[in-house]
Order: sequence, then structure tokens, then C-alpha cells
Amino acid sequence: MFRTLQQQFSRFWNQQTGTQRVVFIVLLVLAIILIPLFVVWATTPTYEVAFTGLSEADAGQIVEQLNSDNIPYKLRGSGTILVPANQVYEIRLKMARQGLPQGGTVGFELFNGNTLGMTEFSQRVNYQQAIEGELERTIGSLSAVEAVRVHLVIPEKTLLSSEQSPTTASVTVMEKPGMALDSAQVRAITHLVASSVEGLKPENVVVVDVNGNMLASGEGGDQNNLNAQTDTRRAAELAAADQIKKKVQDILDKALGPNKSVVQANVSLDWTQRETSRQSYDPQQSVVRSAQDVKEVYTTTSGSIEGIPGATTNLPPAGSGSLSANNGIAYTRTESTVNYEITQVQTHEIQSPGDIQRISLSVLVDGITDTQQLQTLQSVIAAAAGIDTNRGDNLAVQSLAFDRSYYQSQAAEIQKAEKQSMIYRYGEIGAAILIFALLLWYVMRVLKNLKLTSSAAWIPIMRPVSEMALPMPGTTTGSPAEKTLLGANLIQNHVESSPAESGAINQLTQAIENKKKIPKIELPTISPEYEQLQKTLDDLVDSDPTSIAEAIQLWLAEDEKRHG
Repeated sequence: MFRTLQQQFSRFWNQQTGTQRVVFIVLLVLAIILIPLFVVWATTPTYEVAFTGLSEADAGQIVEQLNSDNIPYKLRGSGTILVPANQVYEIRLKMARQGLPQGGTVGFELFNGNTLGMTEFSQRVNYQQAIEGELERTIGSLSAVEAVRVHLVIPEKTLLSSEQSPTTASVTVMEKPGMALDSAQVRAITHLVASSVEGLKPENVVVVDVNGNMLASGEGGDQNNLNAQTDTRRAAELAAADQIKKKVQDILDKALGPNKSVVQANVSLDWTQRETSRQSYDPQQSVVRSAQDVKEVYTTTSGSIEGIPGATTNLPPAGSGSLSANNGIAYTRTESTVNYEITQVQTHEIQSPGDIQRISLSVLVDGITDTQQLQTLQSVIAAAAGIDTNRGDNLAVQSLAFDRSYYQSQAAEIQKAEKQSMIYRYGEIGAAILIFALLLWYVMRVLKNLKLTSSAAWIPIMRPVSEMALPMPGTTTGSPAEKTLLGANLIQNHVESSPAESGAINQLTQAIENKKKIPKIELPTISPEYEQLQKTLDDLVDSDPTSIAEAIQLWLAEDEKRHG
């Protein structure tokens, strides 16, 4: 069987042209190379980044843990670890339970171990290192900070406070690309560090970046406080101006449409803190504060004067009075005193800083030439921005034709670039489809040519019994006995055919391919005994075709051995 296959393949190979042989070899080599690659690619898991930006210590601990858990991984550089895509979140949670990654710093977990036998100096050093690590973690959590280092200098305590050296700190910050720390964030870092260390003041904290720029010099607190106050005031003025600008811009966008106006605002705030005391009197309103009424009356009925001897009795009484010669002494006195309180008003006022001192607002609108419309816009803008001319506010609304040539050219270039990109994309898709169609057409053509050229070279070794029973094209159909006899004759002719007969068979096959008319095959005369034998054979084929096929195959194998 294998020898026959070898002979047929040799015959098939000799019938191919040089181009067909090259194509066949190329396809075979590509199949040998691409099939194993495809199998490897299909069975290889997809890796995704699980950790990036790791320090060498954290990367080593994570790799050691992955090796112990038999988890596949890949390293990209020294700080990036890739794991299978379906295990990324599981591995992250597992490492987080073990406190990894630690960020390259050590915090208060330094004291989780056994500290028995440590000296006081070692404990103090570990405590300082733990504080530095915790501060680095906290500062590193800021959005603009990529990496940070903190160094503390905590001097030993002395008996006299006047001889005590101050605690100092230095912070080195690496900012993320495209981001920068402003002065307010730097002051926040200094106060954070100062509040976390005993005896440390904000003015003793120095902050620098990795480029050597001084962000906080630590030179006294007055200058820092002044800078902080200035930044706060400036930020408040900018926030007030932005609020006014947004209100006016919203009105103009709704009235004129987008990109039809430009608004700029400037707000000056009064940062003077005033404390006023006033005291006023109202003479029209008065109330009785106090009143005194005195009335004295002396009357005598006879000419004698009675009383205690002495000068006091003989002297006339004070005040108004009257004496009568006939009736003695008669004395009368009346006195009335009324004190009024004038209404007094006292006022004590404390005015906090931050009131609006002046507003300057400028508005440009595009292509409005109507004076009445400009005046209407000016009145609306003044009401929306809170313009007060008595306060010294300034409002300017002017019409100007905007130059949009730059934006139009930019839009045209963007549209052109998008169009070119779309054309390239469609061209790539079309080229890919065309190449695929041409390749498919070429492969189909090659396969078709191979099929046509090899139809005469490949001769079936084992044919099914059903095919053996069918007549050849151009033959007459008859009874089942005739079909079976014809199949048996064909098998016998194939088995016992000489080289000349094989050539005749090949010519017959070529004639079939060329759609030539095949001459009618005359069946021999069948005797009654042979017909009875054929009927028995037909019944046996119908009842057990498998056994018949096996028997025929055994005959063919024996014949091949005998002729081989």
C-alpha cells in the first residue's frame, strides 16, 4: 500500500510544473511554521501589568511570593511586573493582604517584630526612621508628587531650654511630568511635616525639588506668613473675577451664540480691617433723670416767740418768709429741682476685609453695529456683574469684527488631516480585502489545477463496494447482477492489468476528463449457473456488504504482494 502511494505521489510530482512545485513547497513550509506558532500563541496566557514603579526591594519581595505560589510572571525593567490577565486583581489583593508593595519605605511596622534586647539608641533611631517613612507615604499620596524623601534631625534634649537646639527637617520632592506644586501646596507640606514631629516648626522645614529648586527656604515665619497672605488674597480676587466673568459669558453666549464674545474681568478687594466706635446725642429726646421738691411753712398765733434760747432761734429763718407784727412769725418756703438726661447713642462696628473695592470689566462682541443693541447689552452686563459707578467701577462694551482666519485655517487643516486619515484607513482596508481576495483566488486556482493534473495520477487503492457496483460513464445500466459483475470485472481488470492495459485505462480516464464520448461496453453472455452464482453473491452483498469489502481488500493486498 505504501509503495503504491509512493509511486502515485512520484507520478503526481513529475506531472507538476516548476511554479506549482515551488508554491506547494512554500505552502507546506508555511504550514509547518505557522501551525506550531498558532498553537503556542493560543495556549500562551495574555499578560497585563499588575505592578509598576516598584522599588527593587518591593519587586524582589513580590517576585519571591509569586515564585512560592507558582504563578507565572514577566519582568519589564526593574519596577514593572506582568502577570496573567485573568489573575491581575486576585494577585493584587493577595499582595495587599501581605502589605506589598510597601512603596520602598518602612513605617511603624518596623516595631512589629521582636524588639527585645534593643538599646535605647537603636529604638530612637528606629522611631525616627518610622516617622520619616510614614511622612514619605503621606506626602507621596499627593496627586502632583511622584516620589519623596524626608530627613529629620531631632537633637537630644538638654536640661536648659535656652540651650536646646531646634528640630529641623528637609524634604526632597519629585514632581510628576506635566504637574507642579504651587506655593500653597508647599506650605501645606511644611505644616504637615511640622505637625507630625514634636518640637518642629514650619519655618524649620526646607523643601526642594529634584532639580535643586528651593520651594521652601525655612527662613523665619514672617516672610512665609506674608507670602501665604498675599497668595490667599490674590486667589480670592481671581476667584471673584472668574465668577463675574462666568456670569457675563453665560448671558452673552445665550444671547449672541457661542464664540461671539470675549469677557475679561478684574476685581480689587479691600483688605483693610476697620473698627469704628461712634457716640451721638439727640437733644430732641430727653427723659427725667432726677427730681427734688422742698416746701417749708412756719406759722405763729401769738406775739410771743418761743423756742430754744440762743442765737439760732432769734435769727430769721433762711429762704423766703414773712413776719407779722400782730400775729407773730409766718414762714413759707418752696423749692423744686428737676434733672433731665439727654439721649445718647453709642455704636461699635468691626468691618472684616474682603469687600469689593472696584470692578473693571471689558467686553468685546463680534459684528454688532446697532448702537441701541450695544446699550442694551451694556445695561444687562452692568446688572449681572454688579457694576457700581459710585464705587468707581469701570465697564467697557465694544463691538469688533473678530479675525477667524487662523481658526478657519486650523479647522481646514484638521478636516484635511481627518480626511486623509480616513482615506488611508479605507485604502488599507480595501488593500487588505483585495490582497485576501487575490490570495484566495490564486489558492483556489492552484488547488483546481492540482486537482485536474493529478486526477490521472492518483488511482484509488481501496474503493467502496458501492462504487465498484456502479457502471462507468457511458455504460448501459442493467440488473443488479450486471452491475456487480461489471464491478468485479473492473476489479479483476485492475488487479491483472498489464502495463499496456494500465495505459489504456489512463487513456480512458483522459477521455473522460476531455468529455469525450466513451464507447459502449458490451457485457458478455452470462450462463444460468453463473447467473445463479451472481444472484447468491448479490444476496450476500445486500446482507453483509462489509465482509465482501474486506474480502476484496484482502484479494487486492495479496495480489499486490504477489506482483510486487
